[in-house]
Order: sequence, then C-alpha cells, then structure tokens
Amino acid sequence: MSEANPDQSPGAGSVDPADHPPIPLPDADWAWFSERCAALGIADPTPKRAAIEALHGHLMGVNAWLNLTRIATPRDYLKNHVLDSLTGATDTRLRQLAAGAPCVDLGSGGGYPGLPLALWHPHVPWALLDARRKKAEFLAAAGKLAQRHGAGPVAGHHLRGGDAKMVPSLYRRCQLVVSRAMGQAVDVLAEAGPLLRHHGHCLIYKGPAFLGAEETTAKEACVKMGYRYVGTRTVTLEDGDPQRLLVTFERSA
Repeated sequence: MSEANPDQSPGAGSVDPADHPPIPLPDADWAWFSERCAALGIADPTPKRAAIEALHGHLMGVNAWLNLTRIATPRDYLKNHVLDSLTGATDTRLRQLAAGAPCVDLGSGGGYPGLPLALWHPHVPWALLDARRKKAEFLAAAGKLAQRHGAGPVAGHHLRGGDAKMVPSLYRRCQLVVSRAMGQAVDVLAEAGPLLRHHGHCLIYKGPAFLGAEETTAKEACVKMGYRYVGTRTVTLEDGDPQRLLVTFERSA
C-alpha cells in the first residue's frame, strides 16, 4: 500500500466520494459493455450507468494514492472489473438470493465483484471485507456511494473471514460469499467457513490456471472443511480471451 503526500492533489489521502467525482465512460466503451452484458445474459446495464460512472471516478481518484487497481482505461475498467464481476450474477444461486440475508465479498480490495453485484441485487445486504484498514475505509465509502445510486445496504469491514465472530450479523448467517483474486481456493474456503450459514454458497472467481493442482487440492479438502463441491462454470468476457471460471461450493456442515 502506498500513500502520496496529501498536498499533491485535492483528493489525495481522502476516500470521500465528494473528493473524487464521477468519470464519464465513453459511449463506444459503454456500447461494447452493453453488448457483452446481453451476450452473457446479464440484465441491461443502462439504468446503472450513472452508478458505474460514480464508482469508476471514486476508484480512480482514490487509486491515485492508495493501491487499489492496476487498471487505467475505461474499457479495461468495464471489462475486467464490472463485466467480470457480473458474470457471477448469471449463476442460478445469485438469481435466487433471499431478500435480507447477507452476502459477502471476501478480500474485496477495490470493491469487485461486490459493488456491481450489490447494484444488480438491491434487495440483498452486502458486506465488503478486507484485512487492510485503509482499503476497508475505502470500501465503506464506496458502499455508501453505491447505496446513493440504488444499491441496498452495503457495508465495508476491516475484517478477515476467520474473525467473523466479531460481527454477529455475519457470523454463520451469510447466504453467499464471493471472492476474486484472493489466493488459493482452499484458503478462500477456510476464510468463508465462519461466514456461511448451512447450505450457503461460496463462489470463487478463477482463471484457467485453477484447473490442475489448485482444483485437486480444493476438491480433496472441501469435505473435511464442511463443504460440497457444486461445480465449475466457464465464461469468456470477449472473443479470444482466456476462459474465466466460476467455482461453487456449498456449505454442508
């Protein structure tokens, strides 16, 4: 994590969205994003454009002094953060989320996949967890910004999944835990365990390298950890891209 001198720019050192205004997304990039959403079975993003532009501006503004993302262009933001996050929304388990039961983005970092999923599922409260305090402060501010643009309750927590007992509203109460770019799948399952209720699901976003030793280890360990392996779905963000994997486990004990 690196912080700049607060005197370098008006918003340096601040996570307040007021200091990082929306950044408009080029119409050509938005048209591409809308087309890819339709192709992947994701609901029309048009009503969410202002929200996504607000989250984009906030992320890029804070990223100038706090290491949140390496993505710099609007197209890459839409593709690798928003569209990639929303591929999870095509899973049948996300389409059947129960109103009021919490969902968690574990190791949320810059807020993805949690923030887009919260916008697309406003009837569900979301918790964005990160073990780094400054990033948790950013997530709390981003969650409030998402709420102002139509999301349901979105909270940021300075928390590891293994410390879920510290938050009674999350401990063994969550219907879904999602995680992207947080390390080995078996470690994600360990962190998600104290959060998930019985029959809750853990959805892990992975690249093609998962298919191999990591997959074998996760499948062999999951039963002892109180899970049932549900399956792996593949999705391609754009023609010619490597496949993305959505790996799902169910809490069985």
